Amino acid sequence: MFSAGRSRRPFRFGSREHAYPPIIVRVKYPLAAAVALIVLTGSASASTSSGLKGFQTPSRNIVCGGYTGSQSAWLRCDISSGLKPKPTRPKGCEFDFGGTLTLGATGRAGIGCVSDVVLPNPARARVLAYGATWRYGPFRCRSTRSGLTCRNGAGHGFFLSRERWSRF
Repeated sequence: MFSAGRSRRPFRFGSREHAYPPIIVRVKYPLAAAVALIVLTGSASASTSSGLKGFQTPSRNIVCGGYTGSQSAWLRCDISSGLKPKPTRPKGCEFDFGGTLTLGATGRAGIGCVSDVVLPNPARARVLAYGATWRYGPFRCRSTRSGLTCRNGAGHGFFLSRERWSRF
């Protein structure tokens, strides 16, 4: 495990000995790591003007994420309490439905058929205060005590609350 002529003693972490302290990672493919770091750094700085952004309502019942960038813009909102009344299963849907609405840059809102969450860490999403409006690309969402209303640039959208939902 240790190279010959190495003067350092191995580090003990837990019940095992390691050539490096646990916090230092030995990189097997330094070029691949460097490229990944450059790509990730570029993605982080580019995300200020495009990419995935989102928010949650003050009740934390609704979490929304929107995307703008090289592909078609979209908005998706997940509601933990579920859509009431629960809609019929979308044609061809083999995943979860009844808790998500989706919206494109144009056109009417749809019922989501999903197998994931809209944001990587929904609990840490920024809170959109009651009375505030979130704007991103062609989308705008307004949070009120009675629920959340989101629209696209064409004026189509949806309303979401614990008690009811609608598309327009």
